[in-house]
Amino acid sequence: MREARSRYSTVSIVLHWTIFVLIFANATFGGWMEDAARADRLPYFALHKSVGITVLALSLARLGWRFAHPFPPFPDATPRWQRWIARSIHVLFYVLMIGAPLLGWAAASAGGAPETPLYGTIPAPNLPVGGGAAMAETLGGLHKALVKAIYVVLGLHVLGALKHHFIDRDEVLHRMLPLIPVWRKR
Repeated sequence: MREARSRYSTVSIVLHWTIFVLIFANATFGGWMEDAARADRLPYFALHKSVGITVLALSLARLGWRFAHPFPPFPDATPRWQRWIARSIHVLFYVLMIGAPLLGWAAASAGGAPETPLYGTIPAPNLPVGGGAAMAETLGGLHKALVKAIYVVLGLHVLGALKHHFIDRDEVLHRMLPLIPVWRKR
């Protein structure tokens, strides 16, 4: 059964919020990993890698789902420039949600990190990336830059959703949070 086009599909909503929670949690795990003494980092690294590869897999699944299930149309009153910004933000999110985990995995692989299984059980070999410590440093720096970019893009995304809800009073926020009522202009 095809869901109403007034909101995102249930699968899209579940993937959206699951990926959000995992990215937030993984940023925390990455911080713990960096703050830990060098000898104590492996458990944090293993968790960070596991969640990062999960974000990568779910983001690829979400992208595939997105191609097969287009997003609901914009409200009629949405100006063309706002539609362009919204689409650009979504494309940028996909680039970041796929690129950041890949760069982190590549950085760890280049640096010769141990091949830790995902969640202690699923094999996750290192990627075939050479270059040693210098390459690991470069890729790690790019990974961190993309993570910071995620924060900026997330902030813009949230501001846009809040603008639609509180200023435009349209159904844009309701499409991804169906429990939030739609406010109508008076």
